[in-house]
Amino acid sequence: MDFLLMGILLWSLVIAALLLGLYGVWKRSWKALFWGGLASLLPMGLIFMGDDSWVFKLSILPPLLMFIGAYFLKQRRPEKV
Repeated sequence: MDFLLMGILLWSLVIAALLLGLYGVWKRSWKALFWGGLASLLPMGLIFMGDDSWVFKLSILPPLLMFIGAYFLKQRRPEKV
């Protein structure tokens, strides 16, 4: 039963990260991108630590890209008309 609950938790985090990431890019919301990166950090971190192959090491890139996008969206200034 514990394995099932862990799977449900990890998949719900992945789905939440995808939805928040898409919403953050669509609405240009740095908060949604930040929370999406935070939600994807646990599942992708577990894949990252799972094996020594370089393919598994690439799994940490989506959360990092979300954090970088959130940083740049927060730093951008609204254009003056």
